[in-house]
Amino acid sequence: MLTNMMDWSLGSHTLLAILKQVLTMVIPKPGKPDYSVPKPYRMISLLPTLSKTIEHVALARMTVFTSNCLSPLQFACRKGYSALDTVHIILAKVYEASNDKLYSSALFLDVQGAFDKVLHQRLAETMTNNNFPPYLVDWVQSCLLDRSVRITEGAASEPSFTPIQVGIPQGSPLSPFLFNVYSSPL
Repeated sequence: MLTNMMDWSLGSHTLLAILKQVLTMVIPKPGKPDYSVPKPYRMISLLPTLSKTIEHVALARMTVFTSNCLSPLQFACRKGYSALDTVHIILAKVYEASNDKLYSSALFLDVQGAFDKVLHQRLAETMTNNNFPPYLVDWVQSCLLDRSVRITEGAASEPSFTPIQVGIPQGSPLSPFLFNVYSSPL
């Protein structure tokens, strides 16, 4: 039955609306001086288990297309790559430059709230331009459209789900991969 649901979801290019409803828990970060502003709180998204299962299957189908768009030097959130690989490459380049009596410099970026800023149409265009099959592009768009969230903090809770118009879901197995694809033109 589970296999049939996954096949139906990917074959119909659709993720059911109920699987796109996210419950988000608000948890205070320990040791912060001021809890009267949002910054010292961590938002933890609880996604439906079935949604995550279907996304893992879709992710397995999508990863074969990474050679079309991801640089071999893209290490973040990729199977078989690690932070240590990045360190080794950087050190090798520094040593190489030093041996040639050259200087080395590096620029490191941390995109704050990166997942929240992903534009759905640009992601679809990037996937299409990198030869992802149309059914996967459509399925990803279905996953991102009509998502909703309900925020809860212990006894205090929003009464209903609120629509989300941009971004990719935190906690989704697909999100790191989709962000790598989205940012690949950079």
